[in-house]
Amino acid sequence: MKDPVQKPPGDWRRVFGALANEQTRRYYAQQVLGRDSDLGVEREAKARQNLERAGMIDENGKVEVQLFGEILANGARNDSREGVHRFFDVEGRIERYPRKHDDRVEMLQLVASKTIDPGQQLTEAELTARLKGFTQDTALLRRYLVDYGLLGRRSDGSAYHLAGGSN
Repeated sequence: MKDPVQKPPGDWRRVFGALANEQTRRYYAQQVLGRDSDLGVEREAKARQNLERAGMIDENGKVEVQLFGEILANGARNDSREGVHRFFDVEGRIERYPRKHDDRVEMLQLVASKTIDPGQQLTEAELTARLKGFTQDTALLRRYLVDYGLLGRRSDGSAYHLAGGSN
């Protein structure tokens, strides 16, 4: 997984993160409207820092007007993704779970094959660490892998292994 500190300015996650903060959002609106800030010095400095990190204003406090167009252009869905790969983002993380059973099984088979080798056994902690490369909700993914018959587990839950077939 990439380090969030190294995300380039204009990354949509940083923009949404900045706008999620009420004071940063207020300061940004004031800058867009050309008004003076009504925040205290410390809060204004923090808001400005958040906006600079997100690429929403430059080092001089000037609003980056092209930012949202760039984010939309860079984030446009790549329609060339086909098959099971359309459910993953460009970093290989699960973007969404398929609704159709066959698509979901195919996606989960791909995850299982990239997570654990045949004959290998992993503890729950080891499996969870590997699944973090695919999603933050590792419990849900692990449950799907077991429920769809792709992973087996010891009755005491101490180890996981590849299983044959799917439900």
